[in-house]
Amino acid sequence: MASVSYHISSLLEKMTSTDKDFRFMATNDLMIELQKDSIKLDEDSEKKVVKMLLKLLEDKNGEVQNLAVKCLGPLVGKVKEYQVETIVDTLCTNMLSDKEQLRDISSIGLKTVISELPPACTGSTMTANVCKKITAQLTGAIGKQEDVSVQLEALDILSDMLSRLGGTLYSFHSSILTCLLPQLMSPRLAVRKRAIIALGHLVLTCSGNIFSELTEHLLAELKRNESTSTTRTYIQCVAGISRQAGHRIGEHLERIVPLIVQYCDVDDDEVREYCFQAFESFVRRCPKEIDPHIPSVMGLCLKYITFDPNYNYDNEEEEEEMMETENGEDEEQESDDEYSDDDDISWKVRRAAAKCLEAVVSSRHDLLQDFYRTLSPALISRFKEREENVKADIFSAYISLLKQTLPTQSWLHTSDASGKGDVPLTMLRNQVPNIVKALHKQLKEKSIKSRQGCFSLLTELANVLPGCLADHIPALVPGIVFSLADKSGSSNMRIDTLSFLHVLLCNHQPEVFHPHIKSLLPPEIGSQPKRQYLLLHSLKEVISSSPADSLTPYVEDIWALLFKHCECTEEGTRNVVAECLGKLTLVNPAELLPRLRKQLSAGSPHARSTVVTAIKFTIADQPQPIDALLKGCIGDFLQTLQDPDLNVRRVALALFNSAAHNKPSLIRDLLSMVLPSLYSETKVRRELIREVEMGPFKHTVDDGLDVRKAAFECMYTLLESCLDQLDIYEYLNHVEDGLKDHYDIRMLTFIMLARLSVLCPSAVLQRLERLIEPLRATCSTKVKAGSVKQEFEKQDELKRSAMRAVAALLTIPEVEKSPVMAEFSSQIRSSPEMASLFESIQKDSASLSISESMDMS
Repeated sequence: MASVSYHISSLLEKMTSTDKDFRFMATNDLMIELQKDSIKLDEDSEKKVVKMLLKLLEDKNGEVQNLAVKCLGPLVGKVKEYQVETIVDTLCTNMLSDKEQLRDISSIGLKTVISELPPACTGSTMTANVCKKITAQLTGAIGKQEDVSVQLEALDILSDMLSRLGGTLYSFHSSILTCLLPQLMSPRLAVRKRAIIALGHLVLTCSGNIFSELTEHLLAELKRNESTSTTRTYIQCVAGISRQAGHRIGEHLERIVPLIVQYCDVDDDEVREYCFQAFESFVRRCPKEIDPHIPSVMGLCLKYITFDPNYNYDNEEEEEEMMETENGEDEEQESDDEYSDDDDISWKVRRAAAKCLEAVVSSRHDLLQDFYRTLSPALISRFKEREENVKADIFSAYISLLKQTLPTQSWLHTSDASGKGDVPLTMLRNQVPNIVKALHKQLKEKSIKSRQGCFSLLTELANVLPGCLADHIPALVPGIVFSLADKSGSSNMRIDTLSFLHVLLCNHQPEVFHPHIKSLLPPEIGSQPKRQYLLLHSLKEVISSSPADSLTPYVEDIWALLFKHCECTEEGTRNVVAECLGKLTLVNPAELLPRLRKQLSAGSPHARSTVVTAIKFTIADQPQPIDALLKGCIGDFLQTLQDPDLNVRRVALALFNSAAHNKPSLIRDLLSMVLPSLYSETKVRRELIREVEMGPFKHTVDDGLDVRKAAFECMYTLLESCLDQLDIYEYLNHVEDGLKDHYDIRMLTFIMLARLSVLCPSAVLQRLERLIEPLRATCSTKVKAGSVKQEFEKQDELKRSAMRAVAALLTIPEVEKSPVMAEFSSQIRSSPEMASLFESIQKDSASLSISESMDMS
């Protein structure tokens, strides 16, 4: 304690230096000390530190002031309650100072202290006492202070305190409400807004009586309707408190809603905007109580969403031309959520109405039929809205309508009472032509936000009604091509375009796109990873869904495009390129397969891996024209099993596995050449194992693991397709090694051993002694105490897999004559854990056998 006091005294002395750098460094050192959990201040040190920091709040140097106020946070937890009260008293007094800088820094100081006060649930009385002291001073400052800046700071601090410690101020809630209500009539807009915010974080913790008092006050003022400005404030306040405490305002809606409805017809756009914000809050927070008023709310929304004094409804063609010219600004020039008081603000009303409609649609799927009868046509008619933000909200509302439809398609096909058919879904299908007509011209505009909204909406529509856009592909393709080629567009816009194209390709018959293949081929793929991936996926769908004769004229263009990206660093992208190349090769294998073989000499490992993977996508389990050509050259591609690059060898193993599984005739004659390379890859290579540091821990990484797994997967496939071509004893040598390898490989070799017990029982019986030991080691393993849950689960699964292999070995004829098996069987019976596991495995096997026999019968 003595050494701490000495160190603190030394720092305090430096803080009195005339050199600002000395004061700064000393204050910084003090902050570091205060942040240490171990520091304990004696009473004298507490007093001196508090006094010095409060003095430094008035330092001439701003950096010193800022450090001093930061020190107050950790100091709160290091000093006694009366010292915290001293800090608070000083800060509150400073807030009323004539010096603006001192007021500002003291305001920050109060917020800092409040943020560090311990929660009341800890049992500390300090928080309650300090909060009461602050509250008394703040409410006094708010009520009496003529300086608006002081009022605003006091309201901010009060809001922070109510938000974090509202329950602690329970006994002050009434006086806080009394203080805040007059501020709703302040001539200053900023004061009114801060008061509304403070009343919102208050209604979260106040009593029912206080909440009712506030509600009655708001109702009385709304009925009084003395001026437009106060009406705006009170409606905004209703919206604010319903967002914060919608569950509490619900019981008052019967009296509130008629007043809000009445004010929607006031000739003031701001009032109307706040009315719709209030309705939106009611819909989201009080769905049960607002339910009787939904029809009138929807009616008002539709009334204002379809109203635009600047629209020329009598001449739609003129309107479309005007829209195409006026929406041609760049994305940076588009309006955003902010607006000046000088703007024509009627668009704000339409936007608030659209948001309110979205809330209704999102929460009421029971009204889908009504929505499609009245709401859907109204929204479609507004897809041509010129104001970008309003249009975005209208799109959003319609997308919500479609999302509500998607999970309910199972009951949408039921007939209505009149027996006229699947009402909502049929209505939507009938409206598709109008939707496309309203959107397709906008897809060719320069307005990025509009195009993005259009594609999002069309994507959702295609998901809800697969195939519904088949007749409209010719109208949509130009817009898709325009967006993909538009270099000025945002990445998100292109990604939305590609998502829509991908959905179209997946949901429609291939022949729909045949006339548009040339148009859909992208001029370039770009470098943005997500865009690359989606564009290549779309290209893959085009290639897969098109007959060879329709692709033939474009093969050279596509081939060149794909090879520009075969060396991409993203493996996912390379895989899609490889699939495209493989499927494209099937169009003209005689010409394109030799080209792929030639690329094996490419200098880049990424290029070689892409080419090898491409061959995998030319192999199918059914006969194909390419098979004869492939059989003659697949050996060249499998030579990459000896490639110096690890990843190339891995994909070569994947190619071999695919051939062995789908068309073994391709590789049967090559096994004598391939098997030495395959078996070589089952060995653990120490040079590929490295140690990495993860914080205080060291973690072993085996870069050769994926290649070994791929090799063992190939071995397993060969058991089923080429067993007669294998030297089973050499094969077993590598299985034995795998039984002692990594978790993933042991799991695979346990399965292989069980299969070998059926296919080659005599060979397995001869190797039994060498095979049993790794099984015994696995089944006997104990997980270290304190290991994570995942480690226990992993070991349990490993033991179960090993025991399945043991059960398979026990089915081999004459296995009981083996001393090593007899000994292991005895060990299993004598161990309660292993015996229970073995019994469980046998029950599983018996159940499976019964199930299979029932299937056969």
